[in-house]
Amino acid sequence: MTTPDEIEAEARAFAQAQGLPRRSTDARIGEGPDDVMGVGLDSGVPEEVEVAAARAFQAPLYDAGLAWVDGPPELGGRGLGLEHRQRVEHVLNQYERPNTTCFMVAHDIVGPAVLAHGDERQRKEYLPAIWRGDLICCQLFSEPGAGSDLASLRTTARRVEDGWVVNGQKVWSSFAHLAQVGELLARTGEPADRHRGITAFLLDMSSPGIEVRPLKQITGVEHFNEVFFDDVFIPDSQRIGDVGGGWPIALTTLDSERAMMGEEHNGLLIDPVRRLFALAEATGQAGDPEVRELLAEAWAREQIVRQTARRSRTEPPAGQWASVLKLLSTEDMEFYLAVATRLLGSRLVLDSGGWGTYAWSQLLLGAPAHRIAGGSDEIQKNILAERILGLPRDPRPPIPARPTTPENPRTT
Repeated sequence: MTTPDEIEAEARAFAQAQGLPRRSTDARIGEGPDDVMGVGLDSGVPEEVEVAAARAFQAPLYDAGLAWVDGPPELGGRGLGLEHRQRVEHVLNQYERPNTTCFMVAHDIVGPAVLAHGDERQRKEYLPAIWRGDLICCQLFSEPGAGSDLASLRTTARRVEDGWVVNGQKVWSSFAHLAQVGELLARTGEPADRHRGITAFLLDMSSPGIEVRPLKQITGVEHFNEVFFDDVFIPDSQRIGDVGGGWPIALTTLDSERAMMGEEHNGLLIDPVRRLFALAEATGQAGDPEVRELLAEAWAREQIVRQTARRSRTEPPAGQWASVLKLLSTEDMEFYLAVATRLLGSRLVLDSGGWGTYAWSQLLLGAPAHRIAGGSDEIQKNILAERILGLPRDPRPPIPARPTTPENPRTT
């Protein structure tokens, strides 16, 4: 079996063979890109160019056996452990490489759901393509009237011969304008059934009847989208799990998204603590006792969320680690912004062209999206209160009794 040291050597040899330049170990003001946000940022490079570069990097990474080292070998992984994956991530993070955040939803949100709940054909068809970078995925969950209360979604899937016809609308779908595949939740039962009337599908985003409309954000980019479905046909073979069994699949997807937000190399933020230290040096405030205390807390927060992420991979899922990580990551983001505001003052909101100033303003404008993504902070607190602390649940409408012999046809 490959050892962690051996996989690290493989990753380093790969980076060198690809000619990737080493990253600077210090964040120096005025040197290199000043981005703090890793997602939803206008880099000035055409999007199709970024996607092509990401695919050109991801394909040889997959072919070298380094893209999904902890995945099943029969699906394109190496069957190795968590430490092996962390060693690869640690090495690759030492090199300048293309921005691969276009694969974030595929790797960290949709992929885990397909692995856990997809049938054999779906796993073999989609997972190797996802990890090789051939497929970009999007998540089609939230609706204008069903965000935090996802069980109230109204997009419908009506049963027809050999499949389903979908009508409705989704919103806040990252990368939907680039995606080839969408993980869709649709109502196949009555609205009163709530969780029990939802079914999950893998949707071909090129299907007739789909319209994707980018949403202009306050940061100036169009990272999110709204998606409309007008009599969109989905073969029944693209259904994930049972009819009416979509809610456990949704929970797997959301837990994966929340846990990803606490990962060390998740791509959401780019070395925020290191950049705060550099910012304190550049503004002449590194010796200020109050600033030093703030920087020390920023470093401690970063270490806590990383250690919690490590624990979450070995502890039982009943501990609701995904919700903990999601809350920690959003609270830390707000703290980093508070420190940057203390250091920059009014320069934080002025796009003067100065290195490292407006980059923090972009994070400030984008932060509310992170508080909502994967389920709002309030939802995470409810989960922890009810499932960990045992506090009483909020009143909910009664759920009708389940039929004793539900129809659950499946076409193979």
